[in-house]
Amino acid sequence: MTRRLRLAAAVAALALAASACESGQAAGDGDVDLPDPVVDTEVTTRIDYVAMGDSFSAGPFIGTMRTDPQGCARSKDNYPAFLADWLDVASYTDVTCSAATTRDLHAPMVMFDGNTTGPQVDALSAETDLVTLGIGGNDFGIYDSLIQCQRGPAVACPVEQLRADTGKVTGRVKDAVRRIARVAPDAKVLVVGYPDILPTEGTCRAVGVPAEVLAPVTEVADLLNASIRRGARAADASYVDMAAVSDGHDVCAKGRAWVNGPRFRAGIAAPFHPKINGMRAVATEVFRQVTGADPEEITEYAEPDPDVVVLNEG
Repeated sequence: MTRRLRLAAAVAALALAASACESGQAAGDGDVDLPDPVVDTEVTTRIDYVAMGDSFSAGPFIGTMRTDPQGCARSKDNYPAFLADWLDVASYTDVTCSAATTRDLHAPMVMFDGNTTGPQVDALSAETDLVTLGIGGNDFGIYDSLIQCQRGPAVACPVEQLRADTGKVTGRVKDAVRRIARVAPDAKVLVVGYPDILPTEGTCRAVGVPAEVLAPVTEVADLLNASIRRGARAADASYVDMAAVSDGHDVCAKGRAWVNGPRFRAGIAAPFHPKINGMRAVATEVFRQVTGADPEEITEYAEPDPDVVVLNEG
């Protein structure tokens, strides 16, 4: 893999996690308070849906990869695909791309294979009804710094700089949502936060560093999510709090883990990235936000109607 994809994969271990449904279970471990729907599905029965974001939305190496374009490492079983399936959308456009930053939402992006893809906002139109956006972790080289932090006491972790950089993400996310609103003024925008990937206490072989080394890493991860939430709310977008439903499903959770470990597993997931069960969990939580209800059926694989899928060849 190239450095760009390795960064997207390895860095996820330090700051983010995807959450998921295990064997068709709902994302929570008990009764949940369902939110008011952000889209009135009784009125808007067919939704034009656009998915935007980075690798935690794209789902690198989960099952079959889409080739439109290949350089984004975008799975056919990522959470946007599950959501499009369960919502029975009228159209589904997925422009999520591994290693994307907020800049790549509105400017051409050089993908990990060296080719270029267009700005993600180009997928939007005045007809867009629903947008999901998962972004921010690659901005300001935050993950690159966190990689250095996890190498242990011999490496100085620039915690103060990371704190400052995560704070800047608020403005980036707010600007991203406002750009979306200008192109798709009637769309409901849901900004999807990053679930926990590391244990809140202790450590394990999958993490590979002592518990005390994780403290600044988990702190920065929390600050990043808080910054993304502020940016979403400042721009009047809904925030999907995945950290709130991922407790106990981090990389150390073994059979309950919703993320892959440190080993690259083709067909399963990139290192420290969501597995398919993680994607189902994110889709479940987003579905709740969109409709105010649980999905009628949590399917094993994502199967949106092929006739509604919009391919992105650029």
